[in-house]
Amino acid sequence: MPAASVARLRTKHTARTLVVDSQPDFEASCSSGGTGATVCAKLITTDSAGHREALLLSADKPLTIGRNPACSYVVSDAVVSGLHCKLYAVRSSNGGIIISCQDLSTNGLILNGHKIRKTSVLLMDGDLLELPSSQKFECMVLHREPAQKVHVFDPTPPRQSMVKTKKIDRYMVTSHCLGSGSFATVHLAMDITAFRQVACKCIKRRSSDKLEKIQKEVDILLNLSHPNINTVRAATNDDSFLYIFLELCTGGDLFSYIVSYPESQLCQAEAKYIMYQLLKGLKYLHDRLISHRDLKPENILLHAPGPYPRIQIADFGLARPKAYQETFNVCGTVSYLPPEGILALDHKHLSYVGMPADCWSSGVIMYIMLAGSHPFDYGKVAGESELYSYRASESHEDSQYSQESVQVDQLIKKRIVHGEVEFPEYHWDKMPHARALCSDLLVYDPLERATVQQALRSTWFSAELLDLELAYRSRIGSG
Repeated sequence: MPAASVARLRTKHTARTLVVDSQPDFEASCSSGGTGATVCAKLITTDSAGHREALLLSADKPLTIGRNPACSYVVSDAVVSGLHCKLYAVRSSNGGIIISCQDLSTNGLILNGHKIRKTSVLLMDGDLLELPSSQKFECMVLHREPAQKVHVFDPTPPRQSMVKTKKIDRYMVTSHCLGSGSFATVHLAMDITAFRQVACKCIKRRSSDKLEKIQKEVDILLNLSHPNINTVRAATNDDSFLYIFLELCTGGDLFSYIVSYPESQLCQAEAKYIMYQLLKGLKYLHDRLISHRDLKPENILLHAPGPYPRIQIADFGLARPKAYQETFNVCGTVSYLPPEGILALDHKHLSYVGMPADCWSSGVIMYIMLAGSHPFDYGKVAGESELYSYRASESHEDSQYSQESVQVDQLIKKRIVHGEVEFPEYHWDKMPHARALCSDLLVYDPLERATVQQALRSTWFSAELLDLELAYRSRIGSG
């Protein structure tokens, strides 16, 4: 099997956690080569002896604070829990880093003067984190300045970026961007009535948008409630934007999580736990005759950082009610579309149904998690294009497509329409039940393809169903 694009998107770095005693030491550690290059934030504190210290947070290695001597930073106060909190520098799919803090204590944390308990929050530059009746930590996000000016009018020294805020109803939306797409950006926001962090998705309204249609879609999302569906808390709009306020997930997305592993490959047990959640969330949608239509690892969020994460299906911008009906409006990402979706994309008189398409996409995600590669998106094989009679459409309205991107998409479409999925024996023979389910989800004919109900009854799950369900209920809920 040729190496897939998933596996080559990230280079894994060795990370470390350091505690230094002075600003010069900190600057030296960050400017040095090697492992110091992964340091992305520091927490400044003054200990009980009056010593000022800087805790360095590195990518891919969490920082623990608590009374237990095994913690990265030990606070011996009796009011502090053995493991009080855990901080992560989480990679996001757009290449950035988010700083996540998870409360694991009995008496909580204080963030900027407000109590938080048993939840995860995102930290911004300048935030003040306090262990109740104990030490305080100021978060300083490391801003890497360019080695030289990019533009003749660049300030000297470079200007520090300032976080801006805007009040929208009961929410304070910040300029801290968590992600962006073609028509929307996602910003960190605060529910100022409950002091709870949320994500605000800001969608640019176009002149052709009808408010009634947008409101109908939002109403559908507001009525969804499931542990594995990213919850919509509120929505409003002005003349320029639609604002959707969502439950905040602090662990990044599934794509970034997968590629953080060696060979971009999860162990079978963890992939099974994630897939079980994905299908439960998808069953909830399909039982309500809603299809997502853009399932991919980037649209699956981790509720909090750490192994065996709780996941949530997100980004319902392309979701469709009455999903049992055929549609001529093809949408989604080419490499996750099923054969009937590819054909409908290139032949406007053809249609497809959303729910079987979701099942195909979930099969592609399962393949990626277990194989560390995409079943259709991989390097070009010599003479391969001559094997296909199907001619993929060459029209792309989006001008940002490069010629190379167009050619890659054409090849992927041909593979999906013509090719059978390869399951290399050296890898998949070790997990025959997983291969059987993945094969059932990647069946060419949508009428023969496994439904979510059938997938959840597969031997891959049923052999360990009691353990899976117990883990699910204890860590997530009964959804």
